[in-house]
Amino acid sequence: MTEKSGSYATGAATVGSKIPQSLRETPFSVSVVTRQRLDDQNLTTIEDALKQTTGVVIQRFDGAGNFNTIQSRGFDIGSIQLDGIPISQDGNYATGFDTAIYDRVELLRGPAGLLQGAGEPGGTVNLVRKRAQSQFGGGANVQYGSWDARRAEVDVTSKLNESGSVRGRVVGLTDKRDSFVDIVKSDKSLFYGTVEVDLTPQTTLSVGATKQKINAVLDQGLPTYVDGKLIDFSRSTFAGTNSNDQDADSSDMFAELEHHLDNGGLLKLVARQTDRSMEYYGGRSAAPWAYPLLPSDSFGLQTSHFKRETRNRNVDAYVVTPFEMVGRRHQLLLGASYSTEEAMSVSRTTPALTPTVAGLNNHDITLPALPLGPYSSETKQTQKGLYGQIQLKPSDNWTFLLGGRFSKYETEARNPITGAEGKGSNPGTKFQPLVAALYELDNHSSLYASYAETFVGQSNQDKAGNILSPKSGSQVELGINSEWMNKRLNTHFAIFQIIDKDRAIADAPSSTTFVNSGKVRSQGFEAEVSGQVRPGWEITAGYAYTDLKTLEQGSTNVTNNFNAVTPKHNVNLWTNHTWQDGMFNRWSAGAGLRAISGIYSQPTTTSVRIDQGGYMLVDARIGYQFDPKTTVSLMVTNLFDKHYYEKISSTSRQNFYGEPQAFTLSVNRTF
Repeated sequence: MTEKSGSYATGAATVGSKIPQSLRETPFSVSVVTRQRLDDQNLTTIEDALKQTTGVVIQRFDGAGNFNTIQSRGFDIGSIQLDGIPISQDGNYATGFDTAIYDRVELLRGPAGLLQGAGEPGGTVNLVRKRAQSQFGGGANVQYGSWDARRAEVDVTSKLNESGSVRGRVVGLTDKRDSFVDIVKSDKSLFYGTVEVDLTPQTTLSVGATKQKINAVLDQGLPTYVDGKLIDFSRSTFAGTNSNDQDADSSDMFAELEHHLDNGGLLKLVARQTDRSMEYYGGRSAAPWAYPLLPSDSFGLQTSHFKRETRNRNVDAYVVTPFEMVGRRHQLLLGASYSTEEAMSVSRTTPALTPTVAGLNNHDITLPALPLGPYSSETKQTQKGLYGQIQLKPSDNWTFLLGGRFSKYETEARNPITGAEGKGSNPGTKFQPLVAALYELDNHSSLYASYAETFVGQSNQDKAGNILSPKSGSQVELGINSEWMNKRLNTHFAIFQIIDKDRAIADAPSSTTFVNSGKVRSQGFEAEVSGQVRPGWEITAGYAYTDLKTLEQGSTNVTNNFNAVTPKHNVNLWTNHTWQDGMFNRWSAGAGLRAISGIYSQPTTTSVRIDQGGYMLVDARIGYQFDPKTTVSLMVTNLFDKHYYEKISSTSRQNFYGEPQAFTLSVNRTF
């Protein structure tokens, strides 16, 4: 339902740099989920798309799957970029807008500080929106699937005047679905609109807005036994009540002005505002279960009510220009950015020691009212940055990238009820360097080496009540990127090492004060192939080996298992074949798998450990093209109905089963 290339390979990506580059020219680890692949696999959410991407781990926080964190190389991806503009991301935000409005999803594994400033070293995700086209096009899609999943989507683009200098695009959808978990459901609606105006042959103004609303049933997962052993519940088990509720509203407005320079360069100014709100109320499991599990056993529920509003404002301006030096052509990027994030929140919970009792199959429970009142916490983060990068090409084979960013990061906190100022943070100006070298081996492959640094502000306090200084990280990466089959097939291999230091560590068991003494290491390698093997046959496959280790954890004996929910081995594969002629003409078929090695979770103040063994999931698809514009397909996920916990976390809650075998029937009509 967009201007598809029809391939799993991408021509160019912008994640990690404002300069569009082919994957072979990029000295980083980059994966791209193209529009064609999103449609083939019915990947309608950002988290589902990223689950299919090399080395990514999704940590869900609700049963409906709307709230998640994204991890790569053992670290959170703390921000998502909307066309290169970063907004914060954590488990209390809806992960992002529906993928219906995006042309592709780009993932950078490793530091992305050059363009977004403060951030974790795991990487970033760039969501590239669908743009208005001068030629009429688009399409409609309807889906029906397991647990009464119903989805309808429409996408239309066209010129708005005779010359096509003014053009628009709109996308709308409704998505309603129940769940394999009792009571749980999720309803989503979205509208996206954009208009582009060519002010001159070289200058384009783009404006647009997106609005998404989600209403779901709050589900915060299942408990374990007291010793951490996972309980063999029915996968439909719900630890909550009929009154559990969760709402998430997101809106985004943007304006972009692009001017193409006579020398082939680009001048761009972007302004963006993103608003997000979330509120939930309901009962959740509050304690582990004791042996033995008897039919009369019941959940101890804690009632919780939470509300949060966040507004992100961003302004970014940059210029990319080629220049001549010593007879050769090079490129220069210079830019500046300013961003703020204002967040307000309030919450209440009933004491965990006096929970409401609910049976396994009894959800008709009256919970205590927990009116929230006004917001009790308010924070503001301000970040200013100057960044630059120069690409030097002293010979046909060599390219050197020298860049960096000066960032000034400040946080403020206050109680809006009393007006009392809280502890803020102002670590001053930080410089984040980025250097890389590429060597072109031949017409297909390029070797590269890169080095980058990160920093992240921390909110923990020491014994004197002072905010800890930011933690810092660095990464060294070596790799080779290649293009084959006339650039229709991309391959990638990289080895990396990340050191993250000055992490907040409790200065004693059960302490509420911290010291900057934590140091961890992430190292490993990744391999990926994506694109077209031959006409009609698309493939994407990836393998990630990630070895995580705590190097320093201070003088305390507190257990510090650094992100043990990241599997050491992570494999993904998807391939789809469309027959061009013969007896199977108009038919297509696809299959894939995802496999991980065992993971575990162990809270820092206990020896209790929760284990989930390794598992493999298989998906399959079959499609038929009735005519050049109409296609019907059937997608089956978890084909062999594997039983497993997709997320493990604590003994009290936040343990979620993976989805059982499910089907989706889809009909797609292009205009």
